[in-house]
Amino acid sequence: MQWFSKNAVLFSVKTCLAAFIALYIALELNLDKPAWALTTVYVSSQLYAASTLSKSVFRLLGTLLGGIFIFLIYPLTVQTPLLFSLCVSLWVSFCLYLSLHDRTPKSYVFMLAGYSAAIMGFPGVTHPLTISETVISRIEEITLGIVCSSLVHRLIFPVSMKSLLTQSVSGWYQSGCQLCRDLLTEMHGNRSTEREEILIRMAALPQQVETLITHCVYEGEAARKVIRLINAQYQHLSYLIPTLTAIEVRLQRLSLLNAAVPEPAARALEQFLLWLNDSNNAHSVAVVEDTFAIAQTQLKDNWRRGAFSTEECLLLTGLLERLADFVRIAGAYHSVSARVSNLSESVPAGRTAQTHRHIDQGMLMLSATTAFLATFGACLFWMATGWASGSTAPMMAAILSSFFATADTPVNSMKQFVRGVLIALAISILYIALLIPQTVTLEALYLCLTPGLFALGLAIARPSSNMMGLSAATQIPGFIGMSHHFAPDVVAVINTAISSMVGLLFAVVITALIRNKRPSWSALRALHTGLRELLRFVKETERNGSSLLARHHFIAGTLDKVNFILPRLRLDPHPKLVSSGNLIKEVWLGVSCYDYYARHREILLQYQLDSAQMFHEMSLYLTRKMKVLQTTPHQDLLDELDYLLIHLEFHAENDEAVFMPLFYLFSIRLQLFPGKLWPDNSRLLESI
Repeated sequence: MQWFSKNAVLFSVKTCLAAFIALYIALELNLDKPAWALTTVYVSSQLYAASTLSKSVFRLLGTLLGGIFIFLIYPLTVQTPLLFSLCVSLWVSFCLYLSLHDRTPKSYVFMLAGYSAAIMGFPGVTHPLTISETVISRIEEITLGIVCSSLVHRLIFPVSMKSLLTQSVSGWYQSGCQLCRDLLTEMHGNRSTEREEILIRMAALPQQVETLITHCVYEGEAARKVIRLINAQYQHLSYLIPTLTAIEVRLQRLSLLNAAVPEPAARALEQFLLWLNDSNNAHSVAVVEDTFAIAQTQLKDNWRRGAFSTEECLLLTGLLERLADFVRIAGAYHSVSARVSNLSESVPAGRTAQTHRHIDQGMLMLSATTAFLATFGACLFWMATGWASGSTAPMMAAILSSFFATADTPVNSMKQFVRGVLIALAISILYIALLIPQTVTLEALYLCLTPGLFALGLAIARPSSNMMGLSAATQIPGFIGMSHHFAPDVVAVINTAISSMVGLLFAVVITALIRNKRPSWSALRALHTGLRELLRFVKETERNGSSLLARHHFIAGTLDKVNFILPRLRLDPHPKLVSSGNLIKEVWLGVSCYDYYARHREILLQYQLDSAQMFHEMSLYLTRKMKVLQTTPHQDLLDELDYLLIHLEFHAENDEAVFMPLFYLFSIRLQLFPGKLWPDNSRLLESI
């Protein structure tokens, strides 16, 4: 977004107006710290009316929780500064730990509850009797600020978020269609850079859609039907990435074999491309599905007559099956509007289907520990020096270490925040020393503040300068000391700024020492977690202890890790991560194991095909891979797969029911050994 774009200027004007209204009311009501109301307006204001309201609600709830905590512990600990500092630091850490469990904007509630306690508690240590007034004043000012920002952004040229939400989901589907079209029209073995970019962009969309849904709930009843629609579409579009990659694997394998596409499959592919390029393809889904079913039947009949090899038949069958999955996803995406219109109004509008999110407990504990050490370390520095203005240090340490805890590499964002504080200091000194002393009326004060506040709004509206704009907006009102009895004091401002910089320094240094990790580090941890869950699912399948529900949970959980890994793989293509994969193969490996064994156990028992050794070898391989990610599947596993494949191939020629176990077992082999040719069956056939 450019500096003076229409949206940026409109946002800045509305935010500036909300700030002036909040400041005027705070002064008229004789509230203690009008600066807090001014800051709240800029922190809670967003480009969209719905996100402004949602963030305002979350901010109010977080402030209330923080205030209640201070009310509870203050009488018990204020006489012992070390104990009080320890309690508040632990509270900041605990609230941050809770907030990191939620990857939606709702996490702001607990995060704010943590550092709001520091904001309210630390400055009041030297005046214990005023703590009740401080907490109540904070809640009053926050409430005033969020009411003003919410009303202004909601009533004056409100910017709707519904269109952005629908565009995101539509772009998600269109990206899948583009990638599928690219795969089928090019049909070569090398993955292009453009296809990689599409895949990574699609991986980032689920989190974006969840965030938009969380905000869009606050747009009112008009958005409820749209949100229910998006929730239903979300469930289907989540499967696009594994479906498309499975199509690509089979196309690459067919290209490697130089296999000719037989007439039944060619007709089905032609019908699919016609459907894919048709803007009204929602009405022809059934036709394409019927074409695929007929083609698959003809392929199996031709294979039994010896028209082509078993491997080619299984690859083409798998390709058509995955294309049929894509058609079903698209059909559900297009037809879901009619189904959603019949849903009850009581259906929750803000809950997405994605409930199996990847939570790295180790990273959460590390982030919480960092926040505790930064806050408590700044407290010890404050107590050791006896610095009157030192209370700002632990307060800023708590804010900074909490605010960027979700980032893989927080130090980079922290540096931008620090630059914003330095800019805020320079602007505040200019206002205090030269401009504000010349204002003798409220109108003159508004004229004086307008250029600075308007510039802050423009900076916040631009993604590239948003962080510096927010950090400046949070500091300028406090540095200026906006109050009823304004007394310019440059020395006091510099003193407070130095204390703030000390707190920021504690947060930055401690974060750099123990929390600053590369994106590949986080991705590798998610990869290890995915492998561990795959091993557990395979073992449950072998023991026949798995179920369709467990299969669904495994897919949903692993796909969430795929979406977590892919963007980080692009940002930080660490060789170890690149060679280890992105868990997409593991999704299909677990699904194929379940579909092969759990769905067809009776058939396998009927022909006395024992898969125990194959599962044992696979478990050994996954166990080794968890220790060394570059581990490749060993020969013993290939021998077991080949043994079962040859036997199933022999029986499938005479028994239609054996074909699907053969198909799923071949899918396992294809995922584990994509470069291995079909096994030599001459020796094994003699033993049958």
